[in-house]
Amino acid sequence: MPCPQCGRPLDAAAEGLYICCSGAARRWRCIACGETAQGFAFAYGRCPRCGGAMTPEDGQPIDTGSALEGVRMAFEIELGGRAFYQRAAADSDDPALRDLFGRFARMEGVHMETLARRYHIDVVEPSTQMRVEVAAIFAQVEHAPNEPANLFRIAIGLENRAAAFFTDRAARTTEGSPEHALYVELAAEEHEHAQALATAWQQWRTGRPGLLSDDLLSHRAEPAVDAAPRINAARTLLEGHDATRPALICGDATLTRGELRDRVARAAAVFAAHGLVPGDRVAIKLPDGFDWVVAFLGAQWAGLVAVAVNPRIPAPEWRYVLDEAGFRVIVTDTIDDTPLPWAARLWRVDDWRRDVDAATPAPARPMDAEAPAFWCHSSGTSGKPKAVVLAHRYAEHIDQVSREGIGIRADDRLYASSKLFFAYPQTNALFAGLRLGATVILDPQWPTAAGVAAAVQRHRPTVLLSVPSLYRNLLHEALAAGIAQAGVRLCVSAGEALSASVREQWRAQTGLAIVDGYGASEAMVLVMLDRGDGRGFQPSPGISIEPIDADAHSGVPTRLKIRAPMLALGYLDRPQAQAESFRDGAFCPADLWDRLPDGGGWRFAGREDSLVKIRGRWVNLIELAEQLGAQTPSLVEGAAVCVPDGDGVDAVAFFYVAGDGAAAREALLARAEALPAYQRPRWLHAVPALPRGPTGKLLRRQLQALHRTLA
Repeated sequence: MPCPQCGRPLDAAAEGLYICCSGAARRWRCIACGETAQGFAFAYGRCPRCGGAMTPEDGQPIDTGSALEGVRMAFEIELGGRAFYQRAAADSDDPALRDLFGRFARMEGVHMETLARRYHIDVVEPSTQMRVEVAAIFAQVEHAPNEPANLFRIAIGLENRAAAFFTDRAARTTEGSPEHALYVELAAEEHEHAQALATAWQQWRTGRPGLLSDDLLSHRAEPAVDAAPRINAARTLLEGHDATRPALICGDATLTRGELRDRVARAAAVFAAHGLVPGDRVAIKLPDGFDWVVAFLGAQWAGLVAVAVNPRIPAPEWRYVLDEAGFRVIVTDTIDDTPLPWAARLWRVDDWRRDVDAATPAPARPMDAEAPAFWCHSSGTSGKPKAVVLAHRYAEHIDQVSREGIGIRADDRLYASSKLFFAYPQTNALFAGLRLGATVILDPQWPTAAGVAAAVQRHRPTVLLSVPSLYRNLLHEALAAGIAQAGVRLCVSAGEALSASVREQWRAQTGLAIVDGYGASEAMVLVMLDRGDGRGFQPSPGISIEPIDADAHSGVPTRLKIRAPMLALGYLDRPQAQAESFRDGAFCPADLWDRLPDGGGWRFAGREDSLVKIRGRWVNLIELAEQLGAQTPSLVEGAAVCVPDGDGVDAVAFFYVAGDGAAAREALLARAEALPAYQRPRWLHAVPALPRGPTGKLLRRQLQALHRTLA
């Protein structure tokens, strides 16, 4: 990707952390090809032309470690500020003040995105809770009563203290050095933040608290009645079908469509009775089941913003999400992992369920079609997942791809192996299934091959939606044949690349073809489908696909523009990422595609971090792993990553999981010898398992870090 400051290309899969600052008039020379470049404050470590190592022409030493410390401190300051603002908003009894401090929290999120993109490092984990009392001490404010004037004083004090910190750091460095310029810039930004807060305070005191304009993510103002179409996503999903038909199955229990609609309307009434108003955010932190669906759709029925949270989310990530989202209510079955003040907003699911049982159903609240209905977090393989904001209009077309593209019918029984906090099953199984009138089978257990096979045998679904790694595990554990015998007629795969070998083995053992889908949280549905007929990925019904580069032709990877009626509104607090990914009314993911020679379909060419240059030649790490692993004896799975050798030159390391490690290694060595030199892995690492995120996606960065220890 290009540097957002100076435009130079960055190798996203390269080793280490990179600092960039386009303001430094510094020249760098490539050791390999002699190419010179200007505008780098710190070397990327790679020549933009040939990928060789860069060295400063003026010979001045740069203390990169000190600079990284400064940038990480800036992150900590922004994280602490956001935590303070969200906690101040949560503790406030004044709705207007709560909204204003929520905006300040979003402002800090934007600042963090700027730091992350400018200096090319991940957002750090939050270290401590920035309570109001702690913030008051740090900002040198004597008392911290919950009143607007003092909250503003604390906030301004925080920014001024941060500015003073960076000013002091700048004074300790050599004037004119890159480090000095870095600290001066950070200090200036903190001064600017303090001035903005001071202006907001003055506007507040004079009754004009409108410094930060509202955006698509708060959307609290009710539009005029005749200003826009009025819909409700939850009502749209649940209307229009026989109320006596089964909607959900979980274990031995069944909810009909009528019963589900009734409970959703009761849940909406309970949320409203507890003072929640349209635009408020509700976290659903539950295992899959009836309660999950009722709470999620009940929030939308009431005009709230529903946010699904992984019930197994690690504590540091949970704290990060809490301070990012500012939930008004958290419906959960666990209470031990949530810090104050958010712990006061927990709603134990048993208590919540009793309240729903006792409530009177409420009518669905009509909403602007563009009003946020829910968030889902993109399952990124690097950095922090982004909160994707989806509008109520999603429900009107959510079933088209499933109905016309995949062939799902109202009499089908849908079972998705992945959990509902993941966008793939949430949108393509639950939402599409409800809209179609199909029956959706829910499973609270974490997915394993044996568990999925047992659920299929028990509930007899006709459609199975899963991920490639699960299909592979079903094959390796000799459970695949039972899937077809249990009555499954359609198999769908998405979430990561489906290898040709898994697809062929699945057909051989089950007699069923796998429909391979490509989707994204930002577009909700599977926007392209590959039926294994040699035509590649084709646009799904109702979806428009075009290359970013209008002149793209076969053999030249390109990003795509995706247009869909249910396209997301954007990202929470990520304006730069939003500008990069949402262009001209389309979504432009970072995945790369090759057009097939006949000009028809598309072939997945990898992500920008899986298509790398080795010895000046392009290498697709996904295809390389498939080529090495195909029919290798006892190999369970493998993955290739790009890592530097001892001289800083990029090479390939291959990680593999095998039943018989010795036999697999011998076969891999033979396969590697037959490859061109630039594709040949330099290292083979046997590991017990490949690291994957909660949605099953491969975590390449963890493999790169593991290589540094194994090599």
